Amino acid sequence: MDQDTFGSVEDPGEESSSRAARRFRLRRRRAELITTAQRSPAENLRHRERVYTWLQASRLPALLISAGSYLWLGDWIFSGILFLISVPLPWIAVVIANGKGEVRDKRTRNTYKPQVAREYYAAVEAERRAQLESPARPELETGQSDIIDHDDTEENPT
Repeated sequence: MDQDTFGSVEDPGEESSSRAARRFRLRRRRAELITTAQRSPAENLRHRERVYTWLQASRLPALLISAGSYLWLGDWIFSGILFLISVPLPWIAVVIANGKGEVRDKRTRNTYKPQVAREYYAAVEAERRAQLESPARPELETGQSDIIDHDDTEENPT
C-alpha cells in the first residue's frame, strides 16, 4: 500500500459478499492534509512557472483552431470567441508568473539566522589574512641559492 493512500485491510481468506465493499476496498483515496502547512517558495515558483508555460503554450493552438474554424467551418462566432480568449493569455500568464505566491501568515515569526554565513566569511577572511601575512617567496635555507644550474651536455652522446 502506498504511503499517501489508505483503505481498509481485510484477511485474504475472507470474501466480501457485496459489490460495494469490494469497490471501496479497491478504490484508493488520498490522505487529507490536516495541517495549515503552505508550499515552500521554491514550490510556489515551480507552480507559477508551470502555469505560465501552459498558458503560453495554449495560445498558439487556440489561435490556430480559431483560424481553422473560420476558414474551414465558416463559424465566425466560435472563431471570434477563441480569438478573444487567446488575446489576453500572454498578459494573464505574465501576471501569474510575476505573482508572489501564497501570502505569508502574519502570526509566524520572521527569523534570520546567518550563523553559517558568518562562519564561512570568517574562514575566508582568515585564509586571506594568512596569505597576506605569509612571505611572497619562501625563505631559503642557509647555503642554498635561488640559481638553478643547467647542464647543456648530453647524457648519451652517440
